[in-house]
Amino acid sequence: MNIRTTFCALAFGAAALAAVPASAQDAAAFYKGKTLTFITPGSPGGGYDTYMRSIIPDLEKKTGVTVVPVNDGGGGHRLAVNKTYAAKPDGLTILLADGEATLVGQLLDVPGSRYDLLKMNWIARANGEKRLFLFTKKSPYKTIKAAKDGGKAFKVGAVGKTDSVALASTLAAHALGLNIKMVIGYKGSREFVRAAIQGEVDAIALSESSSKRFSKGGRLIPQVTLARERSELFPKIPTAFEAFKIDKEAAFWLDFNSAFADVGRAIVTGPKVPADRLAYLRKVFGEILTDKGFQAEMAKKRRPISYADHTTLEKAVNTVFGALDAERKKQVRNIILEKYY
Repeated sequence: MNIRTTFCALAFGAAALAAVPASAQDAAAFYKGKTLTFITPGSPGGGYDTYMRSIIPDLEKKTGVTVVPVNDGGGGHRLAVNKTYAAKPDGLTILLADGEATLVGQLLDVPGSRYDLLKMNWIARANGEKRLFLFTKKSPYKTIKAAKDGGKAFKVGAVGKTDSVALASTLAAHALGLNIKMVIGYKGSREFVRAAIQGEVDAIALSESSSKRFSKGGRLIPQVTLARERSELFPKIPTAFEAFKIDKEAAFWLDFNSAFADVGRAIVTGPKVPADRLAYLRKVFGEILTDKGFQAEMAKKRRPISYADHTTLEKAVNTVFGALDAERKKQVRNIILEKYY
């Protein structure tokens, strides 16, 4: 290579660097060689865990960080949020959150919820899905309509009172007039799904992808989709609005529950993270979650990607917090924390 060619190459490289904002260069340089803690409330082998561990290789490749995965499902999925909120604000602790449980914990001032979602920094959504209500083989009822008309209570499993499964179950039961008894205390999704399949409980509320996975072979029997539109994965299963006569009051509770799905499985970090690092993380996660190859890989794992950026998440959070007056908030507290226990 002659002097002129070398000079041109150097000049081109300098121009390319100049085209990238200094803040972006600084953020990218900051992450190289660092250790990043990636937390999820999901149990090992469960849905949240699968999303987290599937993202990690691309995250390490794109940023140069070493990622340490942490599973912490304690406190009804709230301990993971607390840890992320209290972490050093350097952008080296991120969380794949149970958006529904996280929102409810703060919305209802649940003891142990030591965070403020309006101060946390949203990065991206990995997935947001409709939920289905499924019966087990040992359920005392064969159909959701029979359950509504029957007098006997049936058991529904969940991790804690404010996790996404319990939230969907209690709000749906209230809206549809179902007589359920919540059974909580399972360590994670794998445990309460196993309990359902083994007949420890009579019903369960799962995401579309989990419903598809665990209904194979008739292990669990889908009954109704808890949304206004049918699930693409279960086009023959009616919505709650199709299966029942839904009045305005019932519609409020079903729609309120559906609003949480807009947050879904969301990636978030704590408050006061430097703006350049936050922008860099949003860019990196956007690239990973919109990559066609990654989406195809996740589809094979039955863990679909429905990416949304931070602006969509911020809008959803603000909508949920603004949806309830004092009386509605009191009703929500009773339904989620007391009525079915």
